[in-house]
Amino acid sequence: MSTYTQTAVPLSVSDVCTPPENYYTNTDLLAMFPNGIASDDLVPDPSTGRIPVARLQSKVQTLVSSGVMPTRPTVKVDNTVTETDMNKLVPQDARLFTNFRNEYCYYEQRYRYALKQFLALATSRNQGDDNKATEMLQITKTLNVRTNSVLEIMNYLAQDRVVEANTNKVQIDKFNDSINKKLTNLNNQYAYLNKENVIVNTQKASVSYAAEKNTYTTNQISIWAALNVVALATIFYVYRS
Repeated sequence: MSTYTQTAVPLSVSDVCTPPENYYTNTDLLAMFPNGIASDDLVPDPSTGRIPVARLQSKVQTLVSSGVMPTRPTVKVDNTVTETDMNKLVPQDARLFTNFRNEYCYYEQRYRYALKQFLALATSRNQGDDNKATEMLQITKTLNVRTNSVLEIMNYLAQDRVVEANTNKVQIDKFNDSINKKLTNLNNQYAYLNKENVIVNTQKASVSYAAEKNTYTTNQISIWAALNVVALATIFYVYRS
């Protein structure tokens, strides 16, 4: 462990993904990330909003056995005991989490685009967009599950490394906080998207927002008009004086 603490390389985690493309076809949206870790089967438990740990553990084992994720490097101690080679594990994990971040951004970009398209179609006054809204809703839900599964696997691995990666604990905690915030947002959106009347509710919310926005705009115009009157009166008074 002392050797590890001297040579550990801090994990670098960025929360920033580039904005989505201006246009994706439905095929583009549903395309899987090459050799990735996302899964359509890792659906959150409705009672907890999280994927059960046992399922995550099984998924990680499958990813390792299939070669998608590397095996943990080991080293023999005194030719009798085999332990994790921390000097190799840290840079290996840094590369691994970079790959995970790239995959997360891949799905987040598509998810954001699909969600925006769904909201636009769901609130459209064109009745012909109803079927398109339903189709985009299914795509959005699929992308929500995939994005969430990447974050859950990353979170599982980060927790698994905490015991061995004490020197990276602060960075890992920040990383987990960021992941948990994203998970909360995704889970809330997942619950909303799976409601029976999601399209109707979205339309109602849109109408309410528009009414609020109009009221706010009207109030702002009234305030500025009043201020302009005061300003003109002041200018006129100064001019007359």
